[in-house]
Amino acid sequence: MKISIAMATYNGAKYLQEQLDSFVNQTRKPDELVVCDDGSTDETLDVLEKFKKESPFAVRIYQNESNLGYIKNFDKALALCSGDIVFLSDQDDVWLPEKLEIIEQDFVKNSEVMVVLNDQIITDDSLMSTGSSTLGNIRLMGFNDSWHSAGCCTTVRKIFLDIICPIPNEAHGHDGWINTLSEALNVRLVIDSKLQYYRRHNVNTSNSIATRTSQVSSFDVVKEYGLKDVTQGWRRQIDLCEKYKQRLIDKTKILEKLNLKQSKDKALEELSKKIISLEHRILIVSKPRWRRIVFVIRFWFDGGYGHFSGWKSVIKDILR
Repeated sequence: MKISIAMATYNGAKYLQEQLDSFVNQTRKPDELVVCDDGSTDETLDVLEKFKKESPFAVRIYQNESNLGYIKNFDKALALCSGDIVFLSDQDDVWLPEKLEIIEQDFVKNSEVMVVLNDQIITDDSLMSTGSSTLGNIRLMGFNDSWHSAGCCTTVRKIFLDIICPIPNEAHGHDGWINTLSEALNVRLVIDSKLQYYRRHNVNTSNSIATRTSQVSSFDVVKEYGLKDVTQGWRRQIDLCEKYKQRLIDKTKILEKLNLKQSKDKALEELSKKIISLEHRILIVSKPRWRRIVFVIRFWFDGGYGHFSGWKSVIKDILR
């Protein structure tokens, strides 16, 4: 099995060398590293070129003619990889030595799996552990593992890239796009193994509550999202669900070759139900609070809140 690492860089010289060194220190070395740089103006390219000369494996570096943004930069890097499995890499983390070996074995043991996600240890900018992990935080907040979608923890089979790519800018993140599609098709595996350090600093691209350096709880979710009006966010989710549906329809022939026709049909059905549920919630919160409770209870018993956070969403829709 050939292993590729797809890395997107942009002005990452400060921490980049440590991440590159962690690739060399793997117990199972990668076969290639593909780097797409999005117009760095610091020493990022110097670090990469020096590493390329000394690397024990192939390194291919591509400089974008214009700034693509991190979604399209990752999209390009993924498309240029030739490995059977492709690891997504940020420029500022550090991988533990056994990461590639463990995840390769997970793919070998699970031939139907197209995407594997590992857990990660959250650290400060000096790689001092906070005692928390992304998957651990998600569970502490009362969410299930489907909420874990960190791109830097994601590995994809090459054959599944035909479904994923191209990643639309409207996806609001390459990581969410990859993991939502694979979750919908039931071809995603989340493992508890903590296989990397996730460095938190003041210029992280992602600032998810699940990667905070302080311990989190369900109360933090309430503080973060509260009871504010989220109807615009729901409308964006509806638009995104439509894009997921269209992608699955457009890729029908490839999905059939992967023996995923039934999974595709079920995913389309669930996405349609989620769209209806989102539209219903928008309708509920548009009504005066004193009128909502009947609609909320009816929606609850119809199973409409199954796509959300259950009773927590019920309370929010009554009070927000």
